[in-house]
Amino acid sequence: MPPASPLSGAPVLLFVVGMHRSGTSALCAALHACGATFGDRLLAPMAGVNDEGFWEDIDVVAANEALLAAAGMRWYAVSRGAECRWPEEALQRFQACAQAILQRGFGSGPVQVVKDPRLCITLPLWLLACADLGVAAQVCTASRAPIEVAQSLQRRDGFPLGYGLRLDLAYRRALDAAVPPSALAVSFPELLQDASGVMSRLATQLPLQAGEDAVAAAVRSDLRHHSASGAVGSGAGASGAGASGALNLLEQPVIAASELAALEAAIERQYPVAGLLSEWAEGFVARGTQLTDLGESHTRALATIAERDAQIADLDRRLQETGAWLERALATVEERDGQIAELDRRLADIGDMHSHALQVIAEKDREIADKDSEIAEIYATPVVGRILRRVHRKREP
Repeated sequence: MPPASPLSGAPVLLFVVGMHRSGTSALCAALHACGATFGDRLLAPMAGVNDEGFWEDIDVVAANEALLAAAGMRWYAVSRGAECRWPEEALQRFQACAQAILQRGFGSGPVQVVKDPRLCITLPLWLLACADLGVAAQVCTASRAPIEVAQSLQRRDGFPLGYGLRLDLAYRRALDAAVPPSALAVSFPELLQDASGVMSRLATQLPLQAGEDAVAAAVRSDLRHHSASGAVGSGAGASGAGASGALNLLEQPVIAASELAALEAAIERQYPVAGLLSEWAEGFVARGTQLTDLGESHTRALATIAERDAQIADLDRRLQETGAWLERALATVEERDGQIAELDRRLADIGDMHSHALQVIAEKDREIADKDSEIAEIYATPVVGRILRRVHRKREP
């Protein structure tokens, strides 16, 4: 497939392809700083593994995982080279799924990026889906020294170095058979040493806007936890100048297809299968010890949880009792409020009766005063008054 023209104006779909732990995430961070988009369905970052994010679309990863599983593989256990045999039904499901994913796109940037290490194995099928849909696609590989990849896998997944190196070799062989001749290439060391220069080079082939400051901020060299320098030499079976030259392949980020057989021989000499099995066994024993310790801690944790549950149950019982007391208190208060209201009503009635009685007394007082006034007037009459006074005196004892 010919490379996409950076001046064509149409979006370019870029597949970033490389072995796990080979710097593909750092490359994607730099591409993002240059205006590339990845869509909004990305795996979340994982502290200590990929702090800045994986830059992997969850649907792409799921489709690749399903295809590998259909051939009896996992990302950590793949067939040698390109010897995969996909079941026809699985291919049909994958084709429909891949086309649906490609049609919804990966953002709106001039370069839309798809990244997943499993593309080392499934890339030809994705490129075929792009061709069927007429999607302009380009490929960029990312590479890192095999020993650094193995060290990173050992740190993250607990793989012995010999196994990590063999897994890296299997991915390299698959990628060598899958990648088109027009593919771009970036090595992890050169990206860390001169990210701006690498992105400027890619910008001659892709519609990117290489901003030096943004790229420098995106590619953090402090996230590189392993270096090939001095990493090789602790294994068994290596001696002599020829062996030393072969072992240097373990420290080279870029290895030609013609050197893969020599790389395999170097891995076997430095990390023979017998030693690998022994290391696996030691790892299982160590894991068993860890699981035993974890089981004891878990037992103590369960006992603590049971104790806390009992305390919570006791507190709940006490709260229920307090709630019952509160309900009774509220009922008593309500009863007293009713009694007080009744007393207030009766007092109000008595007050009304008292007011009425005072009003009646006042009226009677007025009537008596009127009578007294009338009697006084009668007594004041010259003839009748004199007679009444005489009669009144006669009646007095």
